[in-house]
Amino acid sequence: MALAIGAPVRAQTAPSGTLASTDFTFTLWRVNTDGTDTALDTDTLATYFTAARCACPGSMLASLTLSSGGLTKLGSSTLDAQLMLGSDCDNVDTATACTSLGSTLTLSSSKSTTQLSLSSADVFSGGCSGDANSTRLWAIVRVDGTRLGSQPSLPLTLRSAGPVTPTAVTAQTADSGLLVSWTTTGDATTLQGHQLFCAPGPTTAATAAFETCAALPAAASDNPFAGYDAAFICSDLVAVGTNSARVKGLQNGTLYQVAVVAIGVDGTPSAPSAVATATPGPTNGFDDLYFKSGGTAGTGCAVAGTTGRSGGALAATALLLCLVLRRRRDRWSERRRALRALGLVICLDVFTAREAEAAPGGDDATAGFLLNSSEAPPPRGPSPRGWNLELRFGPYRPDVDSEFAARGSDARPYAQVFSSARHLLFQIEVDRHISHRHGTWAVGANAGYTHASAAALAQDLTTRTGDETSLTLLPLSLSLVYRADFLREVAGVGLIPYAKAGVDCTFWRIANTARSGTTDGKTLGWHGALGLALDLASFDPDAARVMDRESGVNQTAIFFEVARYALDGFGSGSVLHVGDTTWMGGLMFEL
Repeated sequence: MALAIGAPVRAQTAPSGTLASTDFTFTLWRVNTDGTDTALDTDTLATYFTAARCACPGSMLASLTLSSGGLTKLGSSTLDAQLMLGSDCDNVDTATACTSLGSTLTLSSSKSTTQLSLSSADVFSGGCSGDANSTRLWAIVRVDGTRLGSQPSLPLTLRSAGPVTPTAVTAQTADSGLLVSWTTTGDATTLQGHQLFCAPGPTTAATAAFETCAALPAAASDNPFAGYDAAFICSDLVAVGTNSARVKGLQNGTLYQVAVVAIGVDGTPSAPSAVATATPGPTNGFDDLYFKSGGTAGTGCAVAGTTGRSGGALAATALLLCLVLRRRRDRWSERRRALRALGLVICLDVFTAREAEAAPGGDDATAGFLLNSSEAPPPRGPSPRGWNLELRFGPYRPDVDSEFAARGSDARPYAQVFSSARHLLFQIEVDRHISHRHGTWAVGANAGYTHASAAALAQDLTTRTGDETSLTLLPLSLSLVYRADFLREVAGVGLIPYAKAGVDCTFWRIANTARSGTTDGKTLGWHGALGLALDLASFDPDAARVMDRESGVNQTAIFFEVARYALDGFGSGSVLHVGDTTWMGGLMFEL
């Protein structure tokens, strides 16, 4: 049991000598449900003895400790103390309404610490009702029967409000549930989190995350959760920092009342919030609108079952990219391969030793490194070119609705749910050079990610609900790439035109919080792109040569391209159309 900072004691003169304020430590402890003890500091004592704590008392310990210096002053005398509750119990002449708590505590030269078990209910001498008030817990000390003139004490606030009641509680309809949001006051230093109440209560109530008992104080008389009835608890503990929760397992078409309580770090709840009401009902996610509008994405190549195949495909592609990016192993030292193993230079190869600058008569340390290396140093001229790495970004809006427009239908399920806004598409592309005749010819592999999400629609197909629906795309592609970089050597041109064309397979996933499963699939197609890359070496050729010599990066460029992704199953009538015509930009490294 660790010692806490106790209340000061004014210097005293006793028959055994003078006792100073630093000689005593008076501490109040909370006994936890697991049997451990937690010392209550001054800030905690100001909030611990709430009205809820009064209704649900807990075990406590009071301890009084005399320091080694105090024991010397005490000598062979005996010290006893009586716990008392009141505002001025240390003053014999003016003390009023002071209440004694528990038995007498004793200290002696052979016993420097004493403690007393009590209940938090003992502190609430005035009952659980009434306004909050400040008081003090005293240890009235006597030495050989003579009362000291000043006593150690601890400040308490009784029937404090405790955790602040959440405000601005709202409830939105969801399919067989509600989305409840609120505003709170407090953080992890004062709160464990929040918990929700629903009436009618759920079929199976959640376990109370706060200390509960039959006598918890009532809130407003019109609040159905005034008694903290555990049968109405409809959520697990919502962690601090999250101010919304989706309640599931409710009955569509039934009006529900909901409220939120904040739960303090000591386990006491705030008063229930004001009640919000809402009625669960069916909602329409993107997949609902798509199929209700006549969408024809079917099974086979278009739809890949209900498991997470797209995630497995992306992982396999990422592994393939990492294996492809391993350049020839005969150029650099073990230090470089160690960094690659750590994942720091898988793509960029940004670290390499400066072996190329070591020569007979050169730097001793570098020459020593070369003598101890089993690998040949890199050439002093430009390093061989074999790969391109691109980090690509651009706006993207899958043309799902083109399927309906082609049939003359007015339905636009994608725009209706996600609007016409574009979302960020991120891609990583790796190209392997196959020829440098009249420019660079390469084959490339590309993996990307884009995601759109929005609130699902109610039955009126206009009102947004508490359910969320989303469409995630994981596009994979293989390309034939041509870069006219011979212009860089022949004409000194820093702008390099390029072209790409290839085949694609885009994995997609539609999710809806109204359901536990997802709808997964994949769509085949093709793509083509025309772009310009600006070689940054044209601004500082010397720096580019140094970078090549030290890192193996021959060229760094920024690029911009216009791309067409025709992802419609090569004209199939039974796939989810997820293509787009857009632009991409980013950063390219030639290795």
